[in-house]
Amino acid sequence: MPYHERVQPSIPLLVFAALAGGSFGLILLPLSTLTAAAVATGLGAATVALALLASPRIEVDAAGFRAGSARIEPEFLGEVSVLDRERLRAVLGVEADARAHLCHRAYATGAVKVGIVDPRDPTPYWVVSSNRPDELAAALTELVQSRP
Repeated sequence: MPYHERVQPSIPLLVFAALAGGSFGLILLPLSTLTAAAVATGLGAATVALALLASPRIEVDAAGFRAGSARIEPEFLGEVSVLDRERLRAVLGVEADARAHLCHRAYATGAVKVGIVDPRDPTPYWVVSSNRPDELAAALTELVQSRP
């Protein structure tokens, strides 16, 4: 049942981020080529580092479900469903509930919707992006079924 994932951008997206961040160094090109290259390299590296640091960790274990900085115990998890692109767009758009907890990254390949059954929690569900949504849903389903 243990499941661990870090929802990181793909390599092409990181390359694009490095180029986009580094392009700001071109502003200094009229002053000095060396300075512009150094600033572009630094900004490109900083952009990639920020993208990687902002990548949420997704974990499922006997203690519960963690998505980013949020954590919930197994007894409060409800129905689990995998969301394809069309269904995700609806859940985040016209069917959205403002009370829902979102751990969404647009660059992830899929997402999972998890119902919350805690009567004291106003959050109706969580929507969590994942690059392996089927595996995440299977781990969550196993966790829900294994609770007392």
